[in-house]
Amino acid sequence: MQIKEVFLQEEKERVISFLSKLNLKYSDDITKTFYIVNESDDIVGTISCANNIIKDLGVDEAYQGENISSLLVGQMITYFRENNIFSYQVFTKPKYVSVFESFGFREIVKSDNVAMLEGGLDKIEDEINKIKKVLELNFSPLESADLGCVVLNANPITNGHVYLIEEALKKNKNLVVFIVEEDKSVFSFKERLSLAYLATKRFNNVYVMPSSKYVVSSLTFPDYFLKNASEKAKENAIIDALIFKNYFMKYLHINKRYVGTEQDEYMKIYNNSLKEVLNDNLEIVDRLKEDSEIVSAKKVRKLFEEGKIGEALKYCPNECSLVLRSIAMVKYGSK
Repeated sequence: MQIKEVFLQEEKERVISFLSKLNLKYSDDITKTFYIVNESDDIVGTISCANNIIKDLGVDEAYQGENISSLLVGQMITYFRENNIFSYQVFTKPKYVSVFESFGFREIVKSDNVAMLEGGLDKIEDEINKIKKVLELNFSPLESADLGCVVLNANPITNGHVYLIEEALKKNKNLVVFIVEEDKSVFSFKERLSLAYLATKRFNNVYVMPSSKYVVSSLTFPDYFLKNASEKAKENAIIDALIFKNYFMKYLHINKRYVGTEQDEYMKIYNNSLKEVLNDNLEIVDRLKEDSEIVSAKKVRKLFEEGKIGEALKYCPNECSLVLRSIAMVKYGSK
């Protein structure tokens, strides 16, 4: 047996072919792959990662019980340590959970088809406790705060987002607005967070804060950023929803989450997965319409791209106009 690292496209194609025989798909965001070959140079197992997230562990059924999976996991952890990566997560089939636990990984959530574990320094409980301390400064005691929640990418924030917040406040006394922290949008995380603060200053019972890496991130729901509607997208969405239910709702005492109706297939998958997991603790709100059209960040970005800054700002909160105009002029230029 020999462990090899994928360098060439030909090697990558061999791994993809091997995984397909196991009914597995090579992920689109892979940054490193290792594989094991037997004496005949046939692949008998493989493992990959997307930065610090382990994915696509697969072992030939004929070699089950020969420690192949442990060799692969050990190789990946060695790679992480050599590259100063001390916190890592994994998505894997439930049958491999014990292998990862033997290397010190801790299970976070598990669905019928996928388990998510984390290893190294970071712990989800630590992140939840940090968020809890912040919320307790604003809504105390949390247990009786009647706290609702909205998770927004807000790329950028629009009147539609504010409408969703207003609808949520009709049902809950207080509201936390998590802004997606992943920096993979047209507007940066800092820009989106600042604009959300400005747009919600009028509400004394709304608190805006970063979402953490455990909600709609490259870790929990990478297909959001890949714009990918697939079976794997549904599995990831279920994991994201389970994390929200088992940690955010449970320990932060959030009793309801609100989302807007969606048109894009990958976001429909996400909403449907949230509904499947959260049931009555999720409310889907019809999106705000102006001139018979849904007010969306996508529409605003398109107007910015066309140089129609004044028209775009009509769909955004007045409190954000000056800042948003300045950002848009730098980002898109004035036409």
